[in-house]
Amino acid sequence: MRQSAICLIILLILTTTTTAQTPTDSVKQGVRRYIARNFSEARTFNLYWEKTPFHDYTLMQNGKEIENGEFRHINTVKFSVTVPVLLLKNFSLYANGQFNSYQFEANNNVNGGKSAIFSQNDDGYNYYEGILAGTYRTRIAGKPLILIATAFGDGWNKGFGKAQGIFSAIMIFKQSPTTSFSAGLFGMTLYEKIPVIPIIAYTHQFTPDWSIDLTLPSRSYIRYQPNNHRFSMGASLGSEHFYMKPGMKGIPEVSFFNRTVIKPEIVYEYIINKRFYLIARSGGSALISGGLYGTNRKGIDGDPYIKFKQPMTPFLNVGFSYNIF
Repeated sequence: MRQSAICLIILLILTTTTTAQTPTDSVKQGVRRYIARNFSEARTFNLYWEKTPFHDYTLMQNGKEIENGEFRHINTVKFSVTVPVLLLKNFSLYANGQFNSYQFEANNNVNGGKSAIFSQNDDGYNYYEGILAGTYRTRIAGKPLILIATAFGDGWNKGFGKAQGIFSAIMIFKQSPTTSFSAGLFGMTLYEKIPVIPIIAYTHQFTPDWSIDLTLPSRSYIRYQPNNHRFSMGASLGSEHFYMKPGMKGIPEVSFFNRTVIKPEIVYEYIINKRFYLIARSGGSALISGGLYGTNRKGIDGDPYIKFKQPMTPFLNVGFSYNIF
């Protein structure tokens, strides 16, 4: 599952919700207070640093264990930029760029030496991604419909990786000062077993400070927001991926490592001013699936040629965001 593309699609849903219909000014103001209350989803710059303690991992091939090791000194840095390129009445074009750096040491628990797979790159693993997303807003049966076409490509320090596309259709069924409900589908070009995934976005404000945010399959939170502080408790679904050279016989020279995790977490956000945000989150990271795949990533939702396993691990993530607009 491509986390960054899904998050961008969700962002486009939220940022185009009020422009996809023509409510009165009072309702617009109410929606704006309800959805964000100054915690805008469309943040221009995002920078995060994540720390994970030492933990074991296991690599399996053809049902047999080929390596039992330990990750040490694990640090992840993620930086992203999202900017509108073109904003018209019914059409918008957004550009997004992302850089992820994964730094860690991997040792073999059996012989005490370096990992046979993860120690081929002493400089860490860097991953780059660029996304261009266009949205078109129309109406069907009186309901706002948002069509989103997304094209993106990725790469690493050794060169370009793979290009793919996603098409999404989301209908807004309800939008009021306290409640929003949207549902739709998006399809992906590089997936075989699950080519289409549903999207559901539901938010509801119970009181001026308490609300619920369900944006599936990406996240689900209960939020409490007094003034410029916001506390959230829930879970998010995400993935970490990068290109690598395993350096093992019988394995392609260049592989694509991917692990999908679910993170039960507590999140704290603070608005320094109208543009700067501080974010801290902590919780656990539970592996859903992971492994080494071919660089074309066809069927990444299927079986990898090397399976990756790890226990649930705690994490601490801190960062900041800046919003130009």
